[in-house]
Amino acid sequence: MKAKSAQPAQTARLCLLALAIIMIASLSSCKSGQTVGLPPCTGKPGEILIVMADDLYKGAAGDTLLGILTQEEPALPRTGMEGAEPMFNVLHLPPAALNNTIRPARNMIIVEVGPEIPKPLMKVFKNYWADEQVLIWLFAPDRDQLVALVNSNGKAILDVMRDGEVDRQVAYNIKYQNTALTDQILRNHDIKINIPKGFAVKVDTGNFAWVQYDPANETQGLLLWSYPYTSEKQLELPYLQQFTNHFLEPRLPGPSAPKKKSFMSIVPDINVITRTFMKNGVYVREMRGLWEVKTDFMGGPFISWTMVDEKRNRVVTAFGFVYAPKIGKRNPIRKVESLLKTIEFPDQVK
Repeated sequence: MKAKSAQPAQTARLCLLALAIIMIASLSSCKSGQTVGLPPCTGKPGEILIVMADDLYKGAAGDTLLGILTQEEPALPRTGMEGAEPMFNVLHLPPAALNNTIRPARNMIIVEVGPEIPKPLMKVFKNYWADEQVLIWLFAPDRDQLVALVNSNGKAILDVMRDGEVDRQVAYNIKYQNTALTDQILRNHDIKINIPKGFAVKVDTGNFAWVQYDPANETQGLLLWSYPYTSEKQLELPYLQQFTNHFLEPRLPGPSAPKKKSFMSIVPDINVITRTFMKNGVYVREMRGLWEVKTDFMGGPFISWTMVDEKRNRVVTAFGFVYAPKIGKRNPIRKVESLLKTIEFPDQVK
């Protein structure tokens, strides 16, 4: 009798879950972007909350998801070196614990597994239960298909979550921008960039600008320079690394200069991570790596974008760096990256 009495309840549960899947699919497009009336998202930068049954989390599916999310942040020191950090810090809760207090988490992955689910499915939502929230919902009929779903979408999961972190800071930069500094850079360098309050000019001369923010225990710096575009060779990685070092040497002296030959440069024995892409019609060569100060014990991560401004026939480089010897550098370098994402040229075609 107990088995029979449980069947209607199980059937009802399956029907409700199937209905929920249909509703989620239909809401995915209209829910994203709606922020009116939503509470602010909660949690620390770099945190992801996984809502997943305990047995799944402790099994192959959980291990696969954790392996993806806790990969090392690119262009920080590697495992075994001081300063290595995971891309995300992961928290876990079972589905029964997902209440109104938890729902506004800034980054969340919810996992549903059951035979009533017709096929593996991943849905991405922005601003679902909270403003600036990023939510990924994973559905699968069984454990094996869940593992396959996570494996096949690993890069997409990382990109969505990491972009969400940087884009939150982009929104902050725009909302709390240092208008006077933004106008100065535009006026003197024909570069539109949203720089938030707290940053100040250290150098602004000719085709070179250096702005910096110095909160407790860290420095976030941004260097901007430009020069005539003459050849595609200027955008090739070996040339660009060499040129960057040549440019930095007289402009970023170390503490022991001029007594010693001390200056900022790219660390030579660690591979620079690079990619190329188009942003609003502009060609961009990105470099990520580590910088150091020759003959002085200083260093940290950097990210640079080198862009072709065709209208002005010039190459523009934005070189962001972090110096934070006492704290983690993952979140600060993402803040610097957010500055680069706001760069545009006047009259840029979109």
